[in-house]
Amino acid sequence: MKQAGASFLSFHLISMLLVTVMLSSGAYAQGAKSTKSAQKIDASALLNMASRQPMLAERITKSFLMMTRNVLTFRSRNHLEESLTEFESNLNALTAAAPTNEIRENYELLEQLFEELKTIKSKPVNKQSATELAEQNEELVWIAQKGANLLQAHTKSARNDLIATTGEVRVLTQRLAKLYLFRTSGIRSTVIANDLKKAEEDYRRAVERLVRAPQNNEQIKQELVLAETQWLFLRGAIERLNADQTSVVQLEHVSKTCDNILSVMEKIAGLYAQIKA
Repeated sequence: MKQAGASFLSFHLISMLLVTVMLSSGAYAQGAKSTKSAQKIDASALLNMASRQPMLAERITKSFLMMTRNVLTFRSRNHLEESLTEFESNLNALTAAAPTNEIRENYELLEQLFEELKTIKSKPVNKQSATELAEQNEELVWIAQKGANLLQAHTKSARNDLIATTGEVRVLTQRLAKLYLFRTSGIRSTVIANDLKKAEEDYRRAVERLVRAPQNNEQIKQELVLAETQWLFLRGAIERLNADQTSVVQLEHVSKTCDNILSVMEKIAGLYAQIKA
């Protein structure tokens, strides 16, 4: 009996050990899988995506305003559709990948605001619709920028700070064009002069931070020189627009040059993402 009992006990202990090993292996595999999934989310790529959201919000409004003024109408309609689609896609990804509750709640609020704004593509292209969009746009841009700021603080590094700064410049390229369209359309006329002055000052400060960055390699420096050249072209277009505030041609030049600077900054953001954090 003692021998049978001992055999049973040994069998029981061996069974328990096997179960423990199996459970441990499963937990390890699950942990490895979770770690692997987490590694797929690149902090710099997530921040770059977040930094694009306020730019896209500005571009949506700018594109609709251009349609109301018959400025590059076909191109503007395409930009409107593309920006709405990308904003929604990015929003879903950012909400799903949000690393903290505060960031996730911010993007959930942004989703609610975007639900109201995205109906713009079904509204008549006129000044009334543009004025309504202008009201919605300010809050959408603010919450989108808050999300980018929260992610920047969460993923703090010299590299990510530079990506965030290129994000500021990208937003301002679209904001400047939008504000000049506001002015020629008589939208936000009581504050437009101050808004334009602030946007231009913010643009210069952000670009100067990039120019001074010690991380700049030769390729980045060349791109920054190109951006500065485009800024000079933009200043010329703005001066001509100031002389004739209803000129469709000069509105085209301002918008195109802002988009040229945006393209350069997109490239610079990608180059910053390649350097060591």
